[in-house]
Amino acid sequence: MKWFKRKKAKKALQQAQRQDEYAPTRTLAPYQTPQRSSASYWEKLPPKVVERIFSFVCPHTQDESYESCEQSALEDACMLCDLRDLSHCAQVSRKWRKLAANVMYHSIRIDVVHYCEREELLADKRRRRSKFNRNAEPENTAQARLQLLCRTVRDDASEYALLVKYLKVPYMTRETCKADLARTVAVLPHLRYVDLPEGFFTDDTNSNTLKLELQASCPDIRKMTYISGSEPSLELLGDGLWRNLEVLEFTKLNMDPSVLRQVLGSLHCLRALKVTNMKTFDDDLLQHNDYLAPFPALEELYFQDTPNLTADGLAGYLFRSDVQSMLKNLHLSNTGVHPSTLQTILATAPNLDHLSIIEAVTSSFPTASGIPPLSSNSLRTLHYEITSASSASTFAKTTTSYYAYLTSSLLQNGLPNLVSLYVRDPDFPESLIDLAPPVPAFASDVDGYPMSPPKTPFSQQNRPVSTFSSKNPFAAHANAPSPRNLGLKQPLEVYSKGLDEMEWNFSKVQPAAVPGRRGSMTSARPISSYGLGDTMGKQWANEARKSVIVGNGFGGFLAIPADGPRPRSSAGEKKSQRNSAYDMWR
Repeated sequence: MKWFKRKKAKKALQQAQRQDEYAPTRTLAPYQTPQRSSASYWEKLPPKVVERIFSFVCPHTQDESYESCEQSALEDACMLCDLRDLSHCAQVSRKWRKLAANVMYHSIRIDVVHYCEREELLADKRRRRSKFNRNAEPENTAQARLQLLCRTVRDDASEYALLVKYLKVPYMTRETCKADLARTVAVLPHLRYVDLPEGFFTDDTNSNTLKLELQASCPDIRKMTYISGSEPSLELLGDGLWRNLEVLEFTKLNMDPSVLRQVLGSLHCLRALKVTNMKTFDDDLLQHNDYLAPFPALEELYFQDTPNLTADGLAGYLFRSDVQSMLKNLHLSNTGVHPSTLQTILATAPNLDHLSIIEAVTSSFPTASGIPPLSSNSLRTLHYEITSASSASTFAKTTTSYYAYLTSSLLQNGLPNLVSLYVRDPDFPESLIDLAPPVPAFASDVDGYPMSPPKTPFSQQNRPVSTFSSKNPFAAHANAPSPRNLGLKQPLEVYSKGLDEMEWNFSKVQPAAVPGRRGSMTSARPISSYGLGDTMGKQWANEARKSVIVGNGFGGFLAIPADGPRPRSSAGEKKSQRNSAYDMWR
């Protein structure tokens, strides 16, 4: 008997050690025994404050995005462990149970695995079914969790089911468990977004039950996608189905433009539209028609592979005052909008915040005069991704003229509020440096600033006026902006990438500290910050670059130590000894 007791004790010790080994590696505060004063303090807190605290315990319950389960996952977090902690809070008291349920059932995620070390321990326990079948196939945990959720909301449809607004399910679960998903959404009247199988968007017969349940029980759906084959379902939107839709996606639809216009005109809450691979979507669909409802004013427009949509059609749509006040994001990819006509769109979109144009060009930028530079006072993010098409000449640098046009627009301060710029030219950041010619010494004062003329009536009345005619070849140089007006006026973050690169290279270009100096367009050459604190986290903040690489004049490089002061040339030493402001590093 002692031998059996010793064996059981040894087995319990090994199991305890295994649990300690696979325990989640979290930094937890030391446990404190609750006191009556702290309990009374918690009782005095308002319910909204307690729910706010619970939202930090389980952050993913506040996810209200219309993205799928895979795209909306939190980084460096375990959603299942957070949900377990929130369920423990619900077991403290009846008051906390109700408040925790309001947070827990607002936005539900069904994850397949734990994103921590706990998953290895749980997977080992699931495999050990019995003594004779110790390596059995593990159960489908995501399907089991969906079935448990279905049972919970159907057993108490008057409480928990009314709280659910967002339901996110993994890809394989929503593809293989359509019946369980249909039984779940059938009792969720306030549901706004749910991850659906791909057959749902193409009117597949295997998803008919799920589609009917969603149409009958969930009138508050906010996002829907329609792919080729679902044209009959799209026509139901014009009859009053899902009036509160906010986001719509059309892909390869073959539909009458008048019917499509009628459907879009009936959705008064629509704020984002994505159109992909539709040749029937043209300029006429955006124009005014006395017999059809107007095209809705949207906040975000995404057009991809729509060759019949041109800049003239978009400009006519943007001419409306309600559209100008609403449109914030515009994405153009492989459309009929040429980069040379981009200013036409910017001129009619005063509140545009994000603009993206992705085009594969076959010829150089048009050299015809009259093309104004890019100009916008509201634009903050610009994706200017111009590449050469496969049919373009391999010996001609087709994209060089397009990026030269962009450089000219930036240096003329046409985009004063631009913060982020994405280009497909790895050498583009260097084009923003040292483009302004040096200003003669007699044109500036001692400090480098231009000397202002005396404000006398004679100087105001007899100011020289350019008399060059428009046909004079020197007229362009005479009327061109002064070199002092060129250059960036604000810091600019440039993300560049070549055709053979997978990640964006970051460079930050600073404006000139003092105008008029040689090479004062930027303070220094842009330096990539990959691996430093602003991109890799705080743990790299103290490990920034501490050395400088300088060419030695013979094709090699000279390493300069960072601990000591920067070396100077002999001329620099002599200048500094005479108390001069000359500095070779400036």
